[in-house]
Amino acid sequence: MLYLRWLETLRHHSARPAIFDSERSITFGDLAAAVALRPRAMAPVIARTGGSEFFVEILRAWRDEQAVIPLERDAPEPLLQCPPPAGTCLVKYTPGASGIPRGIFLNAAQVAADGDRIVATMRLSPAITNLSVISMAHSYGFSNVVLPLVLHGVPVHLAPVPFPRAIEEIFKIRTAWVVAAVPSIWRAWHRSGILIDAPIVLAISAGAPLSLALENDVFAASGLKIHNFYGASECGGISFDFTDSPRISAEDVGTPLPGVNVSIDRDGRLKVVSSSVATGYDLVRENDLLSNGTYLTRDSGFLDSSGNIHLTGVSGDSINVAGRKISPAKVEATILATGLVRRVKVFGIPSPDPERYEEIAGLVELDEGIALDNLKSAIAEKLQSWELPRHWKSDPALWQLTEAALRGESSASRPQLPNHCPNVQKDPTVADQDIASAD
Repeated sequence: MLYLRWLETLRHHSARPAIFDSERSITFGDLAAAVALRPRAMAPVIARTGGSEFFVEILRAWRDEQAVIPLERDAPEPLLQCPPPAGTCLVKYTPGASGIPRGIFLNAAQVAADGDRIVATMRLSPAITNLSVISMAHSYGFSNVVLPLVLHGVPVHLAPVPFPRAIEEIFKIRTAWVVAAVPSIWRAWHRSGILIDAPIVLAISAGAPLSLALENDVFAASGLKIHNFYGASECGGISFDFTDSPRISAEDVGTPLPGVNVSIDRDGRLKVVSSSVATGYDLVRENDLLSNGTYLTRDSGFLDSSGNIHLTGVSGDSINVAGRKISPAKVEATILATGLVRRVKVFGIPSPDPERYEEIAGLVELDEGIALDNLKSAIAEKLQSWELPRHWKSDPALWQLTEAALRGESSASRPQLPNHCPNVQKDPTVADQDIASAD
């Protein structure tokens, strides 16, 4: 189904540019020719971000009726607990709310429903290029960048880096852009001044909470309205802020997309029913509900009288750093594997920067004679830069505290966390990953 949709896109747009990559452009016909040269895939295909080859591998998988597993360029191989079920065409490999990576299986109808819904809702068009500054291996980027190209012929410009001056030069190439980014990137662009008179016809933000201060500051300085978008790997797009002026509540993530039904479960969690809800997981955990078109999220909230969704909290262990979901279990396992610590606890603490949302903290008990700097050096090459703890503590007394106390929580709801975690020191050697957090 998805490959047939691609062939229809190709029929309409063969001679048009599909991907702008650095100094060159690749037409839809060029992309099809590259796919034709690839050998037949006999097993699920791993597609890694970093250039046009990412799209080639996706189309190759769908041509050969195999599932594709999008991954970031340097990510380790996925470890699925079971093979994808028959009919699976996409496996989203993500830590999700649990903080431990697992696979999410989607069939062709579910993938197409998400892509079609986003294109229709956001009025994406082959006439306006998508600027890609977010990871296309993540659900947000896959749905907003990859699927519009494959299913609807919406071209993509791959930005090599999201740094403000580089993006400013890219903006000069065309008179209209659609841009999906995370709050930390929007903030950097705003501070640099490049959003003033920028030719952006649609600005989208997802992946982390968009603060009212940033939204209002951008609107006041440039007249650009950033539209808050809310979704999940398990079901794709959920809601969108359709308004033309800044929100009045930071909890507001807009109204449900057409065809998406949202209700509140008995424990306050949001329940989503739609045609884009995934088939299931490779590993089912307690309190999971993902079947028959229904997904029970880990987010709690309410619907106001206008039908807008308000998020008030989130459960789960993943750490949201500038839009990236970090697995604390993975970081803990990497630290333990060094053999330099007796025990370790990794958790998220609120960032004083609202666009980062959280930062990673590590509580460790070092082996005798081991310096903390030795441990930092040992894990530096094992983890991505955004997975490295920014805050460290090795005080034995802290092990007597609950995790909530370590985080500085006043309640179980993350949006209500205070700005600092007590007795945890910041590591100045960990670089700020705000801008580097997108592909």
